[in-house]
Amino acid sequence: MIKKLTIPWQVRIHLFLFVASLLWIIVPAINKAPGELVTRNSLVAASEFLYLVDTEEYAKSWEVTSSALKNMLTQAAWSDEIDRLRSFLGPIIERIHHDIAYTDSASDVPAGEYVIMTFVSRFEFSERVFEKLTLMLGEDNQWQVVGYFLKKA
Repeated sequence: MIKKLTIPWQVRIHLFLFVASLLWIIVPAINKAPGELVTRNSLVAASEFLYLVDTEEYAKSWEVTSSALKNMLTQAAWSDEIDRLRSFLGPIIERIHHDIAYTDSASDVPAGEYVIMTFVSRFEFSERVFEKLTLMLGEDNQWQVVGYFLKKA
C-alpha cells in the first residue's frame, strides 16, 4: 500500500509564494517586458517629453532627449521636424498608452537598455495616430528619448 504524502497548509502557502515570486522576476525577463521600476521611470520621462511636444516647446523637448539623438540632429533641425510633423495633426485630444517593451540587445543602435512605448492618440485633425517613443537609459541612469515616430492608423 502506498502512503499518501500530505504537506501542511503552511508549507504549501510558502511554496506557492516562493514560486509566484520567482515567476514575477523571471516572466518579464523572458517576455522582454520591463519591470515595474523601469516602466514607471520610463513613463515619467515619456510623459515629460510628450508634454513639451504637446505644448509646442520643441526646443525644450530636444534638451530632454538623449545625447545620441542630439548628436544626430541639431536643436533647430529637431524643432523644424517636430513642428512639420505635428502641424498636420493639430492639438492633442487624447492619448492612450498601448504597449511597452524592453530590450538590452538591439541591432544597429549603440549598446544599452531601451524601452519602446506605443501610444494610440487622437488629434484635432487626425482621429487615430500611433506615437512610438524609444527611450534609452542614459549614463546618468535616467531614461531619455532617442526616437519619436508618428504613424497614422
